[in-house]
Amino acid sequence: MKIAIDFGHGTGEDRGANGYKNEELTVREYGSLVVKGLKKLGHLVYNVTPMQNGMSLIQSLAYRVSMANYYKVDLFVSLHLNAFNGKAYGCEVEYISDKGKEYANKICDEISKLGYKNRGSKYRPNLYVLKNTNMPAILIESFFCDNKRDCEKYNKYKLADAIIKGVTGESVDLQEDNTKQNIDIPSINHSIENNSYVVWQSSNGLGYLESIPQKGRVIIHLDKYNYISLQDHEKEGNHIRLYTRTKGWKDLI
Repeated sequence: MKIAIDFGHGTGEDRGANGYKNEELTVREYGSLVVKGLKKLGHLVYNVTPMQNGMSLIQSLAYRVSMANYYKVDLFVSLHLNAFNGKAYGCEVEYISDKGKEYANKICDEISKLGYKNRGSKYRPNLYVLKNTNMPAILIESFFCDNKRDCEKYNKYKLADAIIKGVTGESVDLQEDNTKQNIDIPSINHSIENNSYVVWQSSNGLGYLESIPQKGRVIIHLDKYNYISLQDHEKEGNHIRLYTRTKGWKDLI
């Protein structure tokens, strides 16, 4: 399945709520695990969150919608935290279509298993990101960031897994493996790869640039083991990924 994930707010006039937790920071914390888990289960995931600063509210919302429509995804998921008066609590998921309601109900059920009150699925026909996307779309209000009890229940791994299970019906292990393993770390090697994709190399022998058009990928190298890969590809997805010689790799977005 092709899924668009939107980390709500985070630019210019489009700001999230504050309480015992900051909505923007918390959404990006558990949201990155949602992306990781969906990919681990074999789904193609597009992060449609705007990266530009200083956007107006309508620009921010329109970017998320237009990217999801451009990628022709099967499901649009917008991640948020709720806020009201400090007394409201629980999870709810907003939808506009019948298929969206099915996902909303399942996700509410899974999040409520973590101890949050199930406020249920909410029909919200006037929400921009729901009414302008061309596929089933949902907006998840995982809990209230201005309610202390809700915030005390928060566990980024459990919340991300609950959302993933609500979407896919499958659970995934998101915990970092901290066990020590005997891993052979290669020696430092600043040599430049000799292949047809190298389009530029520094005159002093350190650093080069690869361009792989059939993968929609450009790779900025320190050397063969340390580099940043930037990709935007119809089938393999969009990423900015950091690779290191000693610590493996991680997705930056």
